[in-house]
Amino acid sequence: MTAPGPPPGAPSGPHGPPAPPPLPPRLYETPPVLLAGLAAWVVVGVVAFLVPVLAGSAPGELFWTCVAGVGVGLLGVAVFLVQRAAARRGDRSAQRGVEPR
Repeated sequence: MTAPGPPPGAPSGPHGPPAPPPLPPRLYETPPVLLAGLAAWVVVGVVAFLVPVLAGSAPGELFWTCVAGVGVGLLGVAVFLVQRAAARRGDRSAQRGVEPR
């Protein structure tokens, strides 16, 4: 049986590389990441709708891809909110780690 390695972020030895700095919360907290992703789909969807319409044609596949992206994003937000509520209630079936720090 092998000995466990150093904990994540710890130097690998006495002369190993230093531990990386911690990530800022805006990069790992779930709500800002979800909202940024949804906002990106909406912005690209608006552009993908307006450009063809202003040119006199119908919206293309990119617009409908963005509509699907927003739909899947909203479904993901709903699942996240349900799981967070279940975790706050203490349900055994809830995911762990969805509560804000």
